[in-house]
Amino acid sequence: MTVSQFALALVVGLASGMISYLTASGMSLIISGMGTINFGQGAFYIFGALLCYYTVKAELPFAVALLVGFAVPALLGIVVEFLLRPVFGLDMTYSMLITMGVSYMLCDGMSLMWGNTVRATPVPPMLNGAVRIASMNIAFPAYYLFIIIFSAAIAVAFKLMFTRTKLGIYFRAIISDRHMVECLGINVQLLFSVMFMIGLGLGGIAGALNAPISGLTPQQGLTIFNQVFPVLLVGGLDNMDGALPAALVLGVASALAAIFIPTYYNLVPNVVMVIVMFFRPNGLFSKKGA
Repeated sequence: MTVSQFALALVVGLASGMISYLTASGMSLIISGMGTINFGQGAFYIFGALLCYYTVKAELPFAVALLVGFAVPALLGIVVEFLLRPVFGLDMTYSMLITMGVSYMLCDGMSLMWGNTVRATPVPPMLNGAVRIASMNIAFPAYYLFIIIFSAAIAVAFKLMFTRTKLGIYFRAIISDRHMVECLGINVQLLFSVMFMIGLGLGGIAGALNAPISGLTPQQGLTIFNQVFPVLLVGGLDNMDGALPAALVLGVASALAAIFIPTYYNLVPNVVMVIVMFFRPNGLFSKKGA
């Protein structure tokens, strides 16, 4: 492997990892705050990607497409959270089945509306090029660098929201002791709705960012969850901060594996997940330890 190949694989892996992080962090927020796994995250990821495609096709700026990819899935989060209200406090299986049902409904709805043709969003002209480092004779795809920087900005904003804002304080309080927050007279149901909005919005914008990289179909929404779940398990289901390093490690590992073992590189995240689960069943960054 040459230096340029390694550097390119590193950038591709980091970009892929940041997209996985956005998807997983939305799921992690819902898991931590509401105690349920959102099996519909993959469907909203594809929904955000297709919204991005049609927004760009309507000749609107790519920035608008990203905003739409976040906002529309986020607004639908209100509906999904409302459907989950009757089963809050019950066994997690009920909410998992409901979100799985929502996923199938949304994917089938997108198929009926738009068909199952593969759609790829064109890269924005401003980002359709390469950033060359002359001293190293390496050219990095500009769009991949944009994904890394843009996603990192979202990660920083997400962290600041949790640590510096009143909403973040409420979220952390709910995660620590939901019943105590209810006793203080705070509207927990409203906060749950906001959590779901943010969680699904992050999934949607992750799909929108990935739209110019690979062609997507509505039915892929049923498989995206399988690609993101290793990030959650490796990072730790009870630790939102673990999603970022886990996503980056798995993203870079997959990109390097695509060079050395191209036939089996898709297995790498699952292999890493199994190894981590063997030694640390709660994840590398779990607050519960091994």
